[in-house]
Amino acid sequence: MNTTNRRRAPATQGDGPPRPPRAARALTAAATTVALVGSVSGCGLTGPAMNSGVEITEFTVTSPAFHDGKELPARFACPKYPGGQGRTPPLRWSGAPSRTTRAFAIVMDDPDGSKGAHVGWVIVNIDGTTTELVEGARPEKAVEALNTSKKTTYVPPCPPRGERHRYRFTVYALSERLALRQGAPLKEALSTIAEHTVGRGRITGYFGDA
Repeated sequence: MNTTNRRRAPATQGDGPPRPPRAARALTAAATTVALVGSVSGCGLTGPAMNSGVEITEFTVTSPAFHDGKELPARFACPKYPGGQGRTPPLRWSGAPSRTTRAFAIVMDDPDGSKGAHVGWVIVNIDGTTTELVEGARPEKAVEALNTSKKTTYVPPCPPRGERHRYRFTVYALSERLALRQGAPLKEALSTIAEHTVGRGRITGYFGDA
């Protein structure tokens, strides 16, 4: 069952690994993005000041290819692993605030890297009427920002041998299309996403051979 909760953005910017009960995990997308920006310390990034009064809607993200908190199929990983094709997974979402959403953004990150969170994909300006991306999709008119690897593309899961990491696909509902160019710097992209977020949803998959 899809539900939508509304609440004021909390002052905290934490985003710890376990996901507590729904009522306790209604973090704002802005705070989550700030935590993510600040955690990419290897790139020297810091989070911007945010307006904690913005009302955020938490919505549902699913995938027909894997379940939240379960294993990602190998085809979505890097070719270093058997079956790895580096494809983007199919994603579906529902419950985003339709009256205020003009576009969507997706950020994929690995919070378990040895040097802190590694952002593998940032794509913005997906049309606001979109409710899913098919496998391997690159929506028309969408813009991809630089990721931690300084690439404007999807960098698939590729944990070191003997390790199993989390890969978080967070979908952000935005109040407007963002004035970001192709290849925009990661810090700029995440900050701009945070400033215009009106809702968010997430699905997490695991991958590795630990």
